Amino acid sequence: MRLGPHDGAHRPAARVAVSVLVPMVVLALIGHVEWTPYAVFGAFASAFGRGLPRFQRLEMQLEAGLGLVACVVLGTALAASGASVWVAVVAIGLVAGLASAVSDLRRWSPPGPLFFVFGLGVTAFVPATASTVAVAGVVAPASLAVALLASLAGVLLPAGRRAVATADGRRWRRGPRPLDGRRTLVHAAVCLVASIAAGLLSVALGVQSPYWAMVSAVVPVVGTATAGQLVRAGHRLLGTLVGVGLAALLLAWQPGVAALIVAFGVLQFATELLIVRNYGLALVFITPMALGMRALGGTPVDVGALVAARTADTAIGVGVVVVVLLATHRLRRPRPEATA
Repeated sequence: MRLGPHDGAHRPAARVAVSVLVPMVVLALIGHVEWTPYAVFGAFASAFGRGLPRFQRLEMQLEAGLGLVACVVLGTALAASGASVWVAVVAIGLVAGLASAVSDLRRWSPPGPLFFVFGLGVTAFVPATASTVAVAGVVAPASLAVALLASLAGVLLPAGRRAVATADGRRWRRGPRPLDGRRTLVHAAVCLVASIAAGLLSVALGVQSPYWAMVSAVVPVVGTATAGQLVRAGHRLLGTLVGVGLAALLLAWQPGVAALIVAFGVLQFATELLIVRNYGLALVFITPMALGMRALGGTPVDVGALVAARTADTAIGVGVVVVVLLATHRLRRPRPEATA
């Protein structure tokens, strides 16, 4: 329940909220809010590089953003091809392992494959046609461009121009940090195994959209100590349960498109204010946004069924990853020479 320091969280929160809101508003104005999932995950690149100097942040956002765009297009292609749910689960699991390894190797912040698994999972289960793949290939990069522009917006202010003029502001390379290749491989393997196991178990139990269980299975893997990972798993479970309740209240209200977009902007801003301070509290706000995307597209939502399915998926994903983390505890412990 500990709450970390604020540490200027309103600035990155504003950047992310603007990056997500602008594409949604544009899609609403042109009458295509059903394309929101493709836009949102391109815009989520703005969440990367928090706390880094501006150009280092921009570099990281571009790298991660290209990965997010690739996941959105791949997910849409899977949906358009009519691939079975089993194929989708395996594809998401492979991306979970690959994204985990790349994130560790490139030292992305936030670390881990969460956004990539989530983006691929959502788009793989949204009905699509061949023309929709082209739409995703345009909307996601356009949203990424908005995120990059939002990241550079501070240059327009005097303080931003002064920061760019300094050596730190111009530096593109990240500072040296030791890299544990063994831990990188183990992290990737845990994400791969836990996500596929959670997805397959979710499908076997009759859940139609197993990606939520797979997302829940990769979130706690971030970090190095098993104790911290288990705490994060608890945050995932409890935060999502409360967030699902908030989502039920929001969807039961049956808000219009404009009201939903405003609500999503507020929820995204609140999420970014809390994501570093307390992950469980952040989930209370991001969960309603994640669950409300279907309503934004005009698809009728059975609130009771949605709440039950997401609750079950979260429990499945968290349960699977806790078992995997405990089973691999000794394997993931740092070697004595690495500690030295």
